[in-house]
Amino acid sequence: MSSIRLKTFVRAPLMAVAVMAVAEPAMAKAVQSAELARAVEQRASRTDFAALEAFGLAAMKRRDREGLNRLYHVAWTVLNQGDFERAAIWNKRLETQARAQNDQRYLAIARLNALTIRYDQGDLSVEEEMARTARTSRDWFVMAHAARLSALALMDQDRVGEGLRLLTTVEAEIPAHDPYAATARAGVWEMTGMGLMKLSDVAGAAAAFRRFEIDDSNPDYPRPDFDSLYNLARMAIQVGDLPNAELYYAAHHRLSQRANLESLSAYDAALCAAVADARRDSRGVLDCLAPHEALIDGKAFLALDILPARGVARARLGDLAGARRDLERLRDLAPEGAVDPTERLLEAELLFGSGRPREGFEILREYQRERDLHLSRRFSAGIHQVTGDMQQQLAERRRQLETARANTQLQQAVIRGQNWILAISLVFVLSVLLVLLWQRRQSRRLKKAQLHAEAANRAKSEFLANMSHEIRTPLNGVVAMAEVLTTRDLPERDRELVDIIRSSGVTLERLLSDILDVARIESGQVAIEPAPFDLEQVTRDVVALWAPLALGKGVELRLDYDPTLPRRVIGDAVRLRQVLTNLISNALKFTQEGAVTLEAVQGEGERVRFTVTDTGIGFDAEFKSRIFHRFQQEDGSITRQFGGSGLGLAISDDLVRLMGGELDCESPPQGGARFWFDLPLPPVEGAEDEFEAAPVPPAALPRADRSGAPRVLLADDHPANRKVVEVMLEPLGVALTTVEDGAQALAAFREGGFDLVLMDMQMPVMDGLTATAEMRAHERCTGAEPTPILMLTANAMSEHVEASRRAGADGHLTKPLSVAGLTRAVAEALDRANDQVSA
Repeated sequence: MSSIRLKTFVRAPLMAVAVMAVAEPAMAKAVQSAELARAVEQRASRTDFAALEAFGLAAMKRRDREGLNRLYHVAWTVLNQGDFERAAIWNKRLETQARAQNDQRYLAIARLNALTIRYDQGDLSVEEEMARTARTSRDWFVMAHAARLSALALMDQDRVGEGLRLLTTVEAEIPAHDPYAATARAGVWEMTGMGLMKLSDVAGAAAAFRRFEIDDSNPDYPRPDFDSLYNLARMAIQVGDLPNAELYYAAHHRLSQRANLESLSAYDAALCAAVADARRDSRGVLDCLAPHEALIDGKAFLALDILPARGVARARLGDLAGARRDLERLRDLAPEGAVDPTERLLEAELLFGSGRPREGFEILREYQRERDLHLSRRFSAGIHQVTGDMQQQLAERRRQLETARANTQLQQAVIRGQNWILAISLVFVLSVLLVLLWQRRQSRRLKKAQLHAEAANRAKSEFLANMSHEIRTPLNGVVAMAEVLTTRDLPERDRELVDIIRSSGVTLERLLSDILDVARIESGQVAIEPAPFDLEQVTRDVVALWAPLALGKGVELRLDYDPTLPRRVIGDAVRLRQVLTNLISNALKFTQEGAVTLEAVQGEGERVRFTVTDTGIGFDAEFKSRIFHRFQQEDGSITRQFGGSGLGLAISDDLVRLMGGELDCESPPQGGARFWFDLPLPPVEGAEDEFEAAPVPPAALPRADRSGAPRVLLADDHPANRKVVEVMLEPLGVALTTVEDGAQALAAFREGGFDLVLMDMQMPVMDGLTATAEMRAHERCTGAEPTPILMLTANAMSEHVEASRRAGADGHLTKPLSVAGLTRAVAEALDRANDQVSA
């Protein structure tokens, strides 16, 4: 058995004529494989077998699995050239290295290679051990190697269908992302091409060889072999494509002479004879074989293919004695009890040459009958493999249809349960439409209608802002106090109740924020504010934010960041962080095991692609059209099981569009989901100082001339909020002074001595913004060192943050407050003050 060269020989001009008569459609397909042949010749010409030997010697110095895989590559490549002595040497080196590293995989590979060498030299008893290894090995890599050897042995017995079925089964077991998966797939596709050649499937065989030679080939491994040229030439002969057969032989001959290996010279002579036989050139057959007769006669696996053609050529040229010697040699090489059909062809030619044409025609007719029967059985086995695969696909399709039908029934049940809600929504929509129609009819001019709409939007925003403030104020007391209670030594039952209060408050605050974002997006009040920022830091911060939740669920949270991306880019970092947070939160919500991955890679031009992939429950194709709609989840059971308002993806989609991108998604059949979007993020050029100016400017640092506990001034009109801050700051050991309005805060501030001011925004008598502006004016007039001022407010919209900044505040914390957030902000401000004192 030659591991990768086709053994079937087109043995007589009569057979070649018969094939050419029925192979016109196949000839067109065979011509298409010329490109592949050129690719093989170019690849083999870039290296040589000396380089392969050097590659193997370098691999022996390694002490890892990659070194073993390289030795495997060298041993197998040498084995495929029929140089069994050198192959055995390299395989022994592989075995020695694998044993030294205690690597069971490559010890098994070395054993299989040794079996292959025995089989190629005529020992058919090893077939069962190859097949047993393919059936029982628990290592997919070993199983794949054994399966391709067993499959080729089956094909040598004309059990092509069984061989292809085995290859199909083992290919499905190869993991997609293993570093050595391509090596295993290449071997499987090579053997698949051999089987398809035996079935005369020219296009299929060429496609399989392309997968072997190009798609799954490792470009870092030297490949001086050119076995595919041999196989393509034999396939061209098989389908009657003589021009391409001669083209492939010419390339094979050039490479064989360049390699200057005795074993390859034998193969080249055999291929030369096959092409001459296809031309019905008997003298050419003998001329091809004459320089290598001793070498070929010594290789039994080649002699079985060549002897019939040489014997026929000798008989036709009148050398009947030589033809009889070839016939006797052929009978000696045949397995005991087996009769090679080509013996009959040679017997017929001898009878023709001896002047006994009638007997010759009888034998030739019997040979033709046996050949037709043999081809029919082979074709039937191949068709059975194809139809078997089709039946499996149909069964899988039926299962998919049944699942889809069950999903449809479930969706219909959910829809029926939502009829009342839909009816109420319809009435509401109709009412809104009627109001809008009435307003339009009342409008006499387009300008008046525009002003009316703007006024309505302003009123809506003010209402939402006021409602946000009024809801967040008491919510701050609930959530913050609950969080403080969780740090106390409570009975287990009480702790559970406090956790319920805290988690419910946090959920309510998140829902409130989502509703505000939706309202502001709809009213066109969300503005994208491009500015330089650290892209890598933003992505790492988002992953770090969700890492504790992922760890608690037992889900791996990964960041794949393209190191070629510019670190400094221009864009809206706040909105980008919000979108990534929503996508990762959504992925973690629906992933119970496996991994969630955030990937950032360079896109086209100055665009950056962000991808969030999870191994969760995924979604079907029908739901994809609704996935970015507001208040949408795949069905009601999803909401009950995982929670959520269904607004996060809708908000993310709107924000990505505002930033100049488009959010898309997919869910592969094997499960999980993948969301991605591209954003234009041009790199920052020549703005190093501006971009790196992250620390608080010196004017915002607190005074350093203090002693004792830091003094903090808190201004808030709500007693519960003052109590919350007092309890939260208690562990920091600060001296807290509380006031109820901005006027009291300003009076206390003018007396001096405070290290930090915590200011509410909406208060009676004087609001927080006015008080902050007055404090800054007082500092400028007196020449006092500016004191850090943090706004603690329930006003969460971006315009409120901007108003705080314009008034002179150094930071903005949104209620409900968290212990960690407040203590971190206060501690950072005080730490900066201490640093200033030290300086």
